[in-house]
This record gives sequence, structure tokens and C-alpha cells, in this order.
Amino acid sequence: MTHRSPPAPERLLAAALAEFASHGKGGARTERIARRAAVNKQLIHYYYRNKAGLYQATLAHAAKSVVDQLSRLPLVGLTAVERLRRLIRGQFDFLLNHPDHTAVLVSAERDVEWADLAIRPVAELLREGQATGFFRDDVDPATHARLALLLTIGYFAVRPMTARWGEPAQWRDRTAELIVRGCSW
Repeated sequence: MTHRSPPAPERLLAAALAEFASHGKGGARTERIARRAAVNKQLIHYYYRNKAGLYQATLAHAAKSVVDQLSRLPLVGLTAVERLRRLIRGQFDFLLNHPDHTAVLVSAERDVEWADLAIRPVAELLREGQATGFFRDDVDPATHARLALLLTIGYFAVRPMTARWGEPAQWRDRTAELIVRGCSW
């Protein structure tokens, strides 16, 4: 049996995630990323054109990781209200347990296209719940999903302050309840 390492693009994204999380967009160095990924630096240019392209791909990768995690939550057989509650908690738990993903997403000042991907599961559930009568029709699903993301990721964006406001699980549960109550009957 032979062991094969992940393909170069996957290794580059993993290395870039760690580098951008540690050093930010401006302080990250492609040399360190290539070294960490065990590839030639030219592969960054081959796959992502330049550092900016790699950064955009890293943001998309981090957001997709959140969405992928949410898609694996056991939600079958639950009401739309309980599924929403669990999605918000799951989003928070992912960010709590994946600090590199969180650091990259929080620091994405002007590069916010990733947020449209990250809110998709919540917005889709809200639309579905409106169609079946679980959620109010006067709530815009995309706006409410953005609010949920803002409350969730906001905890991590101002961590020195929120750390004094209670345990992460309390914030997670309160955020989930606030989002649920803001759209349900």
C-alpha cells in the first residue's frame, strides 16, 4: 500500500490558510506557503496566478469549509425552526474549532464575496421554512442569514471583548435563539 499526499492545490490551500491566518494578507509570504505545502513556488502562479488569487481561493475555501460542515449536520426529521437553531450553532462551533479559518474570514476586510457562500445554507433554510409556514414572510432570508453570520463571526472578531461576556457556548446558544426568534412566529 502506498501513501499519496493530497494534490498540490489542496496542499497550497491548507498552507495558505495557515499563513494568512498567522500573518494576514499583507504579511503572508508565498515562499513560506510553497515551503509549507512542499511545492515549488511557481505552482502558486500556475494554479492561482498570484498571491491575490491564492488569497481569494483561500477565502472561498474557508467559506466552503463552513458550508460543508453545515451540510453534514444531522438535521433530518427536525422542524425548520430546530434545523435553523442547529445551523447557527453549527456555524459557531465550526468557527470556534477552526481558528485558522476564522482568522482568515474575520480579516477579509474588502474581500467579502465569501460571505455570500457562507450564508447560503441558512438563507435556503429560511426560504424553505417560509414556504412551509415555519418562518414569517416579512423576513428577508438573505438579510437574516447575513445577520446570523454577523452575530456568529462577530464574537470572534472582537474576541478580547466577548471573552469577558461569558463562555462561547452561551454566546452560541443566545445567538441561535435571537436568530430563531427574529424570524419565527
